[in-house]
Amino acid sequence: MTAVLIALADVGPSVQLEEQLVRAGLTATWDQAQVDGPKGGGMPTVVLVDADHLGKRLAQVAEAWRDHPSVPGVIAIGSSAVARDQAPGARVTLVAPTAKIATLVGAIQEAEKLRLATGMRWSVLRAACKLPPAREEESAWPAAILAARNVDIEIARSALRWHVSHYVTPTARIDVMREERMFSVPELEVAAQIDGTLTVQSLVKVGPLDPAQTARFLWALGSLGAVDFTPEIRDVNTPARRMLAEVRAHLRARTARLEKSTYYDVLEITPLAEYEEIETAYQLVAFRYSPDALDVFDLADLKPLTKPIWDLVERARSTLVDHAQRGRYHDWLRGKMSGLKTVWAIEPNAIKTAADYYLRGQRSLGEGDVHKAMSEFATACRQFPGHPEYEAHLSWARYRVQVGSGRDRAECAAAERKTIEALLWGCRPWPRALVALALICAAGGDADSARWHLHGALTVDPTLPAAVQLAQRLGMRR
Repeated sequence: MTAVLIALADVGPSVQLEEQLVRAGLTATWDQAQVDGPKGGGMPTVVLVDADHLGKRLAQVAEAWRDHPSVPGVIAIGSSAVARDQAPGARVTLVAPTAKIATLVGAIQEAEKLRLATGMRWSVLRAACKLPPAREEESAWPAAILAARNVDIEIARSALRWHVSHYVTPTARIDVMREERMFSVPELEVAAQIDGTLTVQSLVKVGPLDPAQTARFLWALGSLGAVDFTPEIRDVNTPARRMLAEVRAHLRARTARLEKSTYYDVLEITPLAEYEEIETAYQLVAFRYSPDALDVFDLADLKPLTKPIWDLVERARSTLVDHAQRGRYHDWLRGKMSGLKTVWAIEPNAIKTAADYYLRGQRSLGEGDVHKAMSEFATACRQFPGHPEYEAHLSWARYRVQVGSGRDRAECAAAERKTIEALLWGCRPWPRALVALALICAAGGDADSARWHLHGALTVDPTLPAAVQLAQRLGMRR
């Protein structure tokens, strides 16, 4: 029989509710002492918690109840705005205090049915696999993994549904399990693919286990703390995770960057660009944002962004390479420019002046006059604010001037690095800007990031002299 614990604060409604549930055929007990969380006493299969009383503590208390040895289902009783806001995050059904008893009984029955699917933890795993309670220690893992292979698939599916689009990242515990040979051969193959770059929905499709067995395996690993489920990349400690994290950041930034922008901003070219420059820009944008470039990544929730981004690139290219369409587009721009935002659609004189001062800055930098270089790069940026190469080189020159004046090297490098990285999110690759970023990273003591950005620059332009020279200094193999 269903055992319901009523952990509500008010005496009157609680006693009345207890009587109604007993009349409905349930075993119900009110215990005000447990209103703020489990404090022993009884083994309930469902707990009614006081959402109005708990407020923002609802998720914390719900989790505490799920850690209880009886692994009860949790229902929240409440009607306040805070209760409504907190219930989804706490993964509980919210029932109004005025609800009919039949509605509450239905919610209780559903909570009992799914009580073993509200989360992944050791106690739930043991209960779902019909294993007796036991301390969580290595000697108990093999039996749990074995039993999990036959667990009710609805338990695994229901628990994983909260994490369908989450990335699955291994923890150190999975290595212990692998070394102790706790997995079958097919499970080992699945485990080998868990690297933090694939979501649950992708892993259940890749094999060699069938989807149901993969779901059971992932559920068991999650319950044992052998994997983490996270909506974003958990960390960038591997090249694959770092690359995916950057791709996701670029997609988000590009979507924001191109809102109410021009076709020139889409391709990152000026109105002076001719056919060859347009085509080169198109290829560079494709390098990062084309379907071929993005389809190799599991983008999870960001997948819907990819088609609109690329459709816009195709429209921009087809318009700007056609003289007639380009002329009509310019006529349209003249009437709409006040409502648009742009970095690239600026006056020809500003474009030419900025380019001239940028070249001067490069010469001054090569001659070792960093103060003059900073002044010239600053002029280029005033004429053409937001140009990745101009802004990145200004940051590098500014760093050198600041350090030369006695400022802290690490602090200056961190600040300028942040400036360049923010500038480059959502852009196409700019090799010279990446070289400047690599220089800043190396100056700040982060040689790994310096090599990472330098590799990106050389992938796009393998002959870029500054990149080649810095690669040799950093000991990179090409």
